[in-house]
Amino acid sequence: MRQHPIGTGPFKFVEYKPNQLIKVVKNPDYWKKGFPYLDAIEWTIIPNRSTQMLAFVAGQFDMTFPYEVTVPNMKDIKSQMPNAVCEIAPTNFAPNLLMNRKPPFDNPELRKAAAMTIDHQAFVDILGQGNGDIGTAMLPGPEGQWAMPNEMRELLPGYAPDVAKSREEARKIMQSLGYGPAKHLPLKIAARNLPDYRDAASLLIWPLAARPSLPLSRPPALIEVRFAADSPLEGAGFEPSVPRQGSRLFRLR
Repeated sequence: MRQHPIGTGPFKFVEYKPNQLIKVVKNPDYWKKGFPYLDAIEWTIIPNRSTQMLAFVAGQFDMTFPYEVTVPNMKDIKSQMPNAVCEIAPTNFAPNLLMNRKPPFDNPELRKAAAMTIDHQAFVDILGQGNGDIGTAMLPGPEGQWAMPNEMRELLPGYAPDVAKSREEARKIMQSLGYGPAKHLPLKIAARNLPDYRDAASLLIWPLAARPSLPLSRPPALIEVRFAADSPLEGAGFEPSVPRQGSRLFRLR
């Protein structure tokens, strides 16, 4: 079924080569008359983000996979291809960072302390160069119809505007649980071996880890860190979504 899928969609499966390409053709028996408009579609699979962008600029493709394009990528492409249509729009899902509730993370106070150290705006500013919105488990407004109002969101642990104050409260919680310079909290963070996930994981870890490691030879990548009560506890695990924007590029003929 994975190699020869069937269905009633607008296109029929032709060929799939792992890590190379996917081909589909127009389904002449599609139930909606007059559709689809395209006779066929061919997706070329390019794991490396830089190679994807170079191929697009060279005119090999008509559009890119939206979730791999960063804001710096988009600006660079726009400078090289003024006729390209470059759009930034919210994605329709919320990537999450989750925590296993195994000891000592079965303690809600420890999880609260972890959440209170996250600087969500830093993710927007660094990864998206200011293009993004802070959300919770749902897509933020105004696009997200079920978005939590900002005044309610800021009452949640880790979402208060005063990050320094939240982190100080988190340190006190960790100290009350017996953690400090003499007792560190070992932690592993797993991330998918894709650029978007690696970038976010690196941003989460580097400010506070003494010797982080990020082996990328095979997914999932593991980042090993140590946290103490006298340093920020970012990354110990939290459930709210990381702000993220998707970028789309289209080549004009």
